[in-house]
Amino acid sequence: MGVSDTFTVLAGLPVEHRLPYIEAAIREPFTELQSCALDALSDPEGLNRPDLVIQHFFDLTADVRQRVVARSTPFIDAARQELRSTKEWSRRAAYHVLAVLQPREAASVLGRGLSDLSVVVRDSVADALEAMANRYYYHLVAARLHGDAESRRFIDENRAAMMEQLGPLLKAYPLHAKRVFIDLVIESGDDGFPLIADTLISRSEPATAAAFIHALSTSLTEPAVELLLRLLHDGRPRLQEAAADALKLRRDPGFPALLATVLSRLSPETFDSLAQRTRDLLWWHTVESAPDIDPFTAAKLMDFLARSGVESERRDALILFFRGSPYSEVRARVLATLQAVGHPNLLTVAQTLLADPSDEVKLAAARTIIGLNPPNKARILMPLMNAATEELRRMAMREVASAGFDKYLRSFDRLDPSTREAAARALAKIDRRIVERLAEEITALDPERRLRALRVIDYVDAETDLRENLMELLNDPDRRVRATAIKIVTLTESVDGMRLLVAALSDPDRRVRANAIEAFEDSGEPLCIPVLLPFLRDDDNRVRANTAKAVWNLGSDEGRKTLQAMIDDPDEMMRLSAAWAIGEVRFPGAIDLLLNRLEIEESPAVRAKIGEVLSRESQKEAG
Repeated sequence: MGVSDTFTVLAGLPVEHRLPYIEAAIREPFTELQSCALDALSDPEGLNRPDLVIQHFFDLTADVRQRVVARSTPFIDAARQELRSTKEWSRRAAYHVLAVLQPREAASVLGRGLSDLSVVVRDSVADALEAMANRYYYHLVAARLHGDAESRRFIDENRAAMMEQLGPLLKAYPLHAKRVFIDLVIESGDDGFPLIADTLISRSEPATAAAFIHALSTSLTEPAVELLLRLLHDGRPRLQEAAADALKLRRDPGFPALLATVLSRLSPETFDSLAQRTRDLLWWHTVESAPDIDPFTAAKLMDFLARSGVESERRDALILFFRGSPYSEVRARVLATLQAVGHPNLLTVAQTLLADPSDEVKLAAARTIIGLNPPNKARILMPLMNAATEELRRMAMREVASAGFDKYLRSFDRLDPSTREAAARALAKIDRRIVERLAEEITALDPERRLRALRVIDYVDAETDLRENLMELLNDPDRRVRATAIKIVTLTESVDGMRLLVAALSDPDRRVRANAIEAFEDSGEPLCIPVLLPFLRDDDNRVRANTAKAVWNLGSDEGRKTLQAMIDDPDEMMRLSAAWAIGEVRFPGAIDLLLNRLEIEESPAVRAKIGEVLSRESQKEAG
């Protein structure tokens, strides 16, 4: 006989005889048998005992359960009736069935069971709530840490319902004491913050508030740290107090690294704002107790300290804590951070770190000292001249030599010429940067410094390396500087020197050519005459007049001949420049030449210039 035939026979029995067989059948783990029993128990015209389905719901196979869910209305009514049963196992089953049949109201339904008189019911309901929360929590973490698509979908579908249900569950926390709900709210970030804030501000349930503070003091997740920082800087005192209490209770050595990770993910603006609002580091004891803080964490915490609102003396002391790090890059970063905040004893710290076992730290300390440029810099760095690392030795030697160069320039005017030259050549041998130093000196505002530099260039044969610099000095506003520059490149008789002179004299700017010619004249070197002669035919009146004046003063009669021709030139500007130059050189017959020109000159400007020169000469004779 088949199952169907068996139930047909049972249907003919009286109810009191039939019911025990049907109830026994629904407990059997066979889908066909349970299905027939389900139909018999749920038939309103038959046995009409959906309450027995509720009581044995968790004995049903998956397929039969699904049939119950599909026609849930009578079973929901039956479960609600069972909640008033005097039997604890009936009430327990009813709570669980309602949670399955009404998933969106599951938390609130199960939450009511937390106040049941039976310990068995309360514990069972609490376990069900915990399982439900753990499932959501699992997907929440998987979505955040791994970006799991399925978990993200699950969270999106259930977020609204879960957030709605969490409120009553938090209020019932003293009844179930399930930590997962606290963790779930913390992990929910912005979604859970209003629930946390309300719990901590109202303190209507001290046990729940205490549970939050405990969770925040032990949680090892990034959302927990983010929440701590948010509470700590919230304007509401109770939230600040809760965060402070939690931070003071933290003892985990991993907190500094976790905090650094959270800080590293903030935008620069948020990071700065958070740091600037920080006046006290309630978490610092976790840093001091951490056995080994990695370089990334140390760097981020030092950066936070540097930007913080912590009182400067205390801030600097905390930064100096990292000087004891086993990592050389951390110890080196201490110097950079202290320099950024303007630590008043930075030089002392840098000096102590010159003795660090790491060359990386020694280099950082040496660079810091060089940047600070104390008067005794060379003496401080001198011990590094015997360092094992070439870069350290080179740096120390450069600074020691540089100090010698500075001292040499300060003593320059007091030294006799031979000592000056000998000292300059000695410095050039030990200071590889002497060309750089000379390049800096010849750009100094003080013309005396530029002159000294030019003389040293001559001593150490550095004119080739400083060709461009010397070119600029041919236009120097100080005539002595221009003359010295010309003299250097002229006397070297080098190809590069001559190219430099030709470049100056051939410059398209007439002022550059005129200045170069004046510099040649001031150099007093007759060797310059052949270089200048072509410029007696220059198209520019000022250049031609300056050249004529220069070659005359250097000893060539070509200057006089050029001026004699220029004073009768058809070009007014040529005659004007000639009148000025004749007045400057005063070669024999110059006055007669000007007087003769004055008689026939028609240009008012030229006549005025000739009159000015003649008047000046008359005054000299009268004087």
